[in-house]
Amino acid sequence: MFLPEHLHRIAVVGVGCCGHNTINYIKKELDDNVDLFVFDTDSRGLESDERVTRMAIGQQVTDGRSAGAIPSVGEKAAHASFDEIKQHLTGYDMIFIAGGLGGGTATGVIPVLTKMLSEEECLCVTIVTTPFGFEGKKKQFFAQEAITKINATSDSCVTVSNQKLLHTMPKSSTLIEAFESSNQVLKRSLLGIYSLISTTGYINLDFADVRTVISGAGATVIGYGQGVGEYRIKQAVETALINPLLEDYDLEKAKAVLINITADHSLRLDEIHLAGELLTEKIESEIPIIIGTVISDVPQDDIKIYAIFSGVEKKVSNLLKPKGI
Repeated sequence: MFLPEHLHRIAVVGVGCCGHNTINYIKKELDDNVDLFVFDTDSRGLESDERVTRMAIGQQVTDGRSAGAIPSVGEKAAHASFDEIKQHLTGYDMIFIAGGLGGGTATGVIPVLTKMLSEEECLCVTIVTTPFGFEGKKKQFFAQEAITKINATSDSCVTVSNQKLLHTMPKSSTLIEAFESSNQVLKRSLLGIYSLISTTGYINLDFADVRTVISGAGATVIGYGQGVGEYRIKQAVETALINPLLEDYDLEKAKAVLINITADHSLRLDEIHLAGELLTEKIESEIPIIIGTVISDVPQDDIKIYAIFSGVEKKVSNLLKPKGI
């Protein structure tokens, strides 16, 4: 991928086990100029290499072990290593933070990181997963508490509901396949935003465009769709909007929308117009809409669409506080 020279520094931070997995998934797909970090309370498997800086945090709090599914332990660990973490994350234009909420480490650490970065001149995008239903209401509650804190301090927070994702999978899916699917969606969400500013297109989206859409936005959702053939635009847009991860959010109340279209050289002007028209039917006419296009070596007649709706609100929250907390 091409990283514009004027975009000085980007970092991707994985927190906890899920965040660590995300870094391992995406490190080969990011430009070498993007710095990668892993922060975890569990010191096992945290040896740094030439591509990734891995750091065990809060060792005096956890004694090198996990946070034991207790977010307050993760939070204490982050504060114990606050100065060292801040030293690593100072001087960036944009930082992505990835992790799985509901346990102890990411749930406790990520809100500390987003608050830290909110005091810097740095665009912060947080992408997190929430627990599967079978993981219990307590983890769901912890995750929601963390999301509330993250939305208040991160420029943008993309939430991937593992439970919603489960509904899209065959009943015969294994546990490994379920978590693999979750990791793939988290990875795609992160790369979807990153690619907007790292890939040269005919209608370019740059760092300023992305900042306009996600700076101070809070809750953000990403629709992703693919289409092929004569009706590829309609197919791609419908796939992006039917995404079950979007259905809990009121897209009409989005504060801004960013649309990125990737296709081969056959992309027509009327197709770009149709994509914008179909997507903007879902939102109020006054909000900012930014469209970018990339002509790529995708298979002939294929098209990919990322639609990022920032500053959205949930329609209804069914999340209940578990008894005994």
